[in-house]
Amino acid sequence: MQANHILSIFAISSLMAITGCSETTSVEETTKVTTPEEIAPTTVVATDSTAIAEPVVETEEIETIEAIDENPPRFANVTDYLALKSNTDWSWESLADTPDIKEWYSKAPTKNEYSPEDPSYSIRGGLDDYGGMVVYGTKKQPEIITIGSGQAVMEDETGSAVYKLGDIFRASELTRVKSNCDTGENELFSQQFYKWQKPGYQPLYIYSIIDHANAGTSSNVGIAKSLDKFFESDYSSALMDLRALDADYKDITCTFDL
Repeated sequence: MQANHILSIFAISSLMAITGCSETTSVEETTKVTTPEEIAPTTVVATDSTAIAEPVVETEEIETIEAIDENPPRFANVTDYLALKSNTDWSWESLADTPDIKEWYSKAPTKNEYSPEDPSYSIRGGLDDYGGMVVYGTKKQPEIITIGSGQAVMEDETGSAVYKLGDIFRASELTRVKSNCDTGENELFSQQFYKWQKPGYQPLYIYSIIDHANAGTSSNVGIAKSLDKFFESDYSSALMDLRALDADYKDITCTFDL
């Protein structure tokens, strides 16, 4: 395949010990007017020197703090939605409801009218001015999801608007899968493979490509239920960025160290 140039504890406890005070009024030979305070009965507190004071049990009220993803990937809402629970599959209808799609270009699966030889069906939508999401599959079932972007060198030679892997996935959910079809991360054309294991969901697999060409920089990420799915002949026209070549640019069969 050829490369395509685009989250207090509040310890609330207090005990106020209030002790009564006893007062003894004096008796005088002369009569005097008593004040209201002296009329009030006094309280005598009897104490028992043998009594053992019970310990005060302090109670704690614990406030639970929910863990918050303070720095989620830019497109976390998209990929969180794409994750699959066990024993489930994507459907064209569910993927057409993917959140944060800026504009849908097609929500019903159709074939590529410009490539009659391509048997795959697809739907597509834009995420921003630089890229979007395309879903490929059979007429009945979507099987591959791609998220791609591109920026011309005349606009920004560094390709700053091009999506990076960290814009799409949480690093803690990715495990590198070694392959004979890998290329170096710092090369002009970079291609790697990963296992995407989101807690509570089934594992999915991805490829990640960044292509620095003369005209600009492009990136492309594919998501499928298996790595072999990317290399099926039915998707060779759709996934033209993906390479299955050796160092001499000869076709090879990609293998994966799973």
